Amino acid sequence: MSKFIDTRAGRVAVDDSETEGDVLLMLHGNSGSSAVFSHQVNEFSQDLRVVSVDYPGHGASDDAVQPERDYTLAGYANAIGDALDALGARRVFAVGVSLGGHIALELAAGRGIAALMLVGSPPFAKSVDSIGQAFMPGPGLTLSGKPDLSPEDIETFLTLVHPGGVEEFAAGRAALQRTDGRARAIMVANLFAAEARDQLQLAETLDLPIAVVNGAADNVVNLDYLEAVPYRHLWRGRGFRIAGAVHSPQSSHPGAFNALLREFLSEVREGRV
Repeated sequence: MSKFIDTRAGRVAVDDSETEGDVLLMLHGNSGSSAVFSHQVNEFSQDLRVVSVDYPGHGASDDAVQPERDYTLAGYANAIGDALDALGARRVFAVGVSLGGHIALELAAGRGIAALMLVGSPPFAKSVDSIGQAFMPGPGLTLSGKPDLSPEDIETFLTLVHPGGVEEFAAGRAALQRTDGRARAIMVANLFAAEARDQLQLAETLDLPIAVVNGAADNVVNLDYLEAVPYRHLWRGRGFRIAGAVHSPQSSHPGAFNALLREFLSEVREGRV
């Protein structure tokens, strides 16, 4: 069920299965929307309350009330936290894809979540060198902070993330066209701000199970870097790569992705991790 919730960043669009019980929070990538999680909603909404939020300036949500404050990792996490509070969410498991993983780390530090799956989200230190190690050089880095995307930029962006089939590409294109360009520029400009958290430090210190799942052919992030991060509590002690998938395995390879997610959630909920 789609609904709108008022947050400190403005009104955000929330997709909520309204199932009783624990919350599976799905967080989309840069310039995306909740539409990228249709396969997970169908798979998990029978026994989990699947919730996904369009960030301020994204999807069906309003543009940010205070862009310089709200279009940051902390700003997004605050808005999502407000939405979770309004929903009465208690025990929350988060899946963060790309930008969503970085927001989830911020959310875990500020609000607390029970477990986290990172997908294409390398935790980086607050330095240019660390960013350079975490991400592959090329258009992925350039476009992530570009306020105005040309039609050619949009097609390049879609090719990089490769969300799946024709319908997924169409939804991704619409999301890119809708996104407030200030959201990209302000988010990237604030990664090293004084108030910004060190993402690498969060991964090293957060006391919660973290699963690391990526597309084996991801050409946006450095998978070797991502898997070598000394996570405090890495699920099964290793990262997982989905063969043939690029940057959006939850959309392009939902069968393999959902199988890993189900195993992770089962072990967390049963206290086996």
